[in-house]
Amino acid sequence: MIKDRKVFQSVLLEYSGKPTIKATVDGSHVLTATGKTLPNHLVRKTRRVSLPAGSHGYVAQMEADITDVTRHQFEGVSEAQYRENTLFHYYEITFLEGLQIKMFIDEVAVKPNGNLDKVVSLKPRSGRKQDTIKVYFPPLSYGYIPHIEQVISSAQDGQILASRAVALPVKFYKGLKNHAEYQATYQGNVKLAIYMDGEELMNEWLPEIQIPQDGGYKTHKDYLPANSAGQVLQWVQTDGDGDIALFETDQTLLDVEQPQQQTPQGQ
Repeated sequence: MIKDRKVFQSVLLEYSGKPTIKATVDGSHVLTATGKTLPNHLVRKTRRVSLPAGSHGYVAQMEADITDVTRHQFEGVSEAQYRENTLFHYYEITFLEGLQIKMFIDEVAVKPNGNLDKVVSLKPRSGRKQDTIKVYFPPLSYGYIPHIEQVISSAQDGQILASRAVALPVKFYKGLKNHAEYQATYQGNVKLAIYMDGEELMNEWLPEIQIPQDGGYKTHKDYLPANSAGQVLQWVQTDGDGDIALFETDQTLLDVEQPQQQTPQGQ
């Protein structure tokens, strides 16, 4: 039985030492022909190594230049899961220690968080070793296959523990709307940019909310610029170490599905 074609995202390795690994998909090198050198492990530990965007195929294989790679497992999903054109909003990333990442849609690199650079550095907040943050796609990032890739470096001990691509909720692009107000529920230091149909409406720092020990959030309400009408409204955190948990406008708050009315039988 022939298996489904897969989108390979990463490979998990358990090793000690400082190996140089090579990976192939259907016989073609995906980590360059000379391979990549991984960070040194003084004891046997597990590490997730990102594969480049476009690592699609049937059979993935790995080889290392040392024998202390005890186990490995490729991580991938069926290509059939990516049949719909989607408006992607952000990646939610759980990571350990500092690292650098790149993001792609359909193998094309994007500039996250409104930055000029395609590489973003992540660092756990408040002295944590592990953290979860959102990294935003540019406005109007339509496509089929999102991908996140950690920049492989033998000098960086950090790694991605988990990640998921999140689509923009449908209510933010559900026909022509004129938005007058917004409210953001957030904590910490946040610079918020709001876009309409890909054009920037505003980009400003929200009033800073000190992060309490219990991780509490507060809600800030404000007006949008006059005539903020269009088809697709999006928001991006362009700077700051805080977090936006919820975002709504006066129009999206009205977008609530009504329950179906019950009718007597026979009518």
